[in-house]
Amino acid sequence: MNALLSELGKSLATRWLSYLMPTGLLFLGAAGTGLVLGHARWYDLPAVADRLDAWASGPDERALGAGLAVAAGIVLLATAVGLLVRALGTVVDRIWLGTWPRGARRLATGLTERRRARWAAADQRVREAWRQHAARRALTGASDPDDRTPALRIAERDRVCLVPPGHPTWIGDRVAATDQRILATYGLDLAAAWPRLWLVCPEETRAELRTARRGYDAATQLVAWSPLYLALAVWWWPALLIAATTLVVGVRRGRAAMDTFCWLAESVVDLHGRDLATALGLSCSGPLYPETGRRVTARLRKDR
Repeated sequence: MNALLSELGKSLATRWLSYLMPTGLLFLGAAGTGLVLGHARWYDLPAVADRLDAWASGPDERALGAGLAVAAGIVLLATAVGLLVRALGTVVDRIWLGTWPRGARRLATGLTERRRARWAAADQRVREAWRQHAARRALTGASDPDDRTPALRIAERDRVCLVPPGHPTWIGDRVAATDQRILATYGLDLAAAWPRLWLVCPEETRAELRTARRGYDAATQLVAWSPLYLALAVWWWPALLIAATTLVVGVRRGRAAMDTFCWLAESVVDLHGRDLATALGLSCSGPLYPETGRRVTARLRKDR
């Protein structure tokens, strides 16, 4: 899944300048507003308009060349800010995927252990719910159709992770869970199989995957604006609200986009895994069983 995300990220990288430049202009506008107003007059937006009018009425600023130079400078600065946010978005992506630097290993280990403890507690509640369900069925001779407790407990456990956690972040575990579920169900190594699956799946499916990846990238960029607005809050405190909003909304959108992306990737294997085996010349008249999946993996990895 990490290889899949990286490959799609490369194909979408050229689209982001057109997105980041307008948001860079928006940030520059907020920065200018904050520097003019400060904390004491944070609400006095007409003062910003007065300052702009006073600046535009100056003899130098009325010159066409000066105006064009200022406009070009603003566009270049907005582009530079956008590129900075893109770099910060890459850092956000690495944090979300759980690929933390060595200096943060202790923190990553602590967060991972915390997630494992949460999952283990939720898994214990699932087992207890099934035991109670089985006991009631043995007592009455029939299962209660209204007993939704096991399903609710399973949903609670899945909200932590679909498999036992091994990463400090939810998104990192969600990506790893897809790899593990495909390997356990089909015996297929997704990293080796994905470039070939991409070739056998239809264009409509590829478009859905690209859309989900764009949504995830947009979420990382949204979170990346948070530290910039947080720095602006030193001079203009309403920027703190913007920083908090971009952080919360970005995290929620990132989790939703990655969840969608992982389900789509898993669906590609469910629907086209047999096509891949057939395209490789392997016999697969029925479902893709683990024995066939392991043969596909051995053929693709070429190291066994």
